[in-house]
Amino acid sequence: MRKVPPLLLLALASACSFPETRWEKAGSDEKATAADLSDCRRAARQEAFDAWPYFVYGPPYWGWGPPYWGPPYWSGVSSDRFYNEGRLTDFCMRNKGYRLVTVTPPRTTVPAPTIDK
Repeated sequence: MRKVPPLLLLALASACSFPETRWEKAGSDEKATAADLSDCRRAARQEAFDAWPYFVYGPPYWGWGPPYWGPPYWSGVSSDRFYNEGRLTDFCMRNKGYRLVTVTPPRTTVPAPTIDK
């Protein structure tokens, strides 16, 4: 088996990284944004938990935890809660007037080489 050069692995790993994002609103400082984000996350977590089907959990028949039905008949409910929390948090923040922006890293310029004669 051929070995993959470490530089190639580093390039592939950096290509798969996501850009950094943050919530912005005109006239809002970092403290207010953090408080609003915390409130939205808490509300989204509670809403996603309330939407969770109660029949999945319970000790009477199968113990605590989601039942395993096996492919192709398993329940996708356990992963839906995570995605719903994110979606509801985004919805809450947008309703408060925020927008999600991509943070662009500061560009560094390299000085041109000087040639001395």
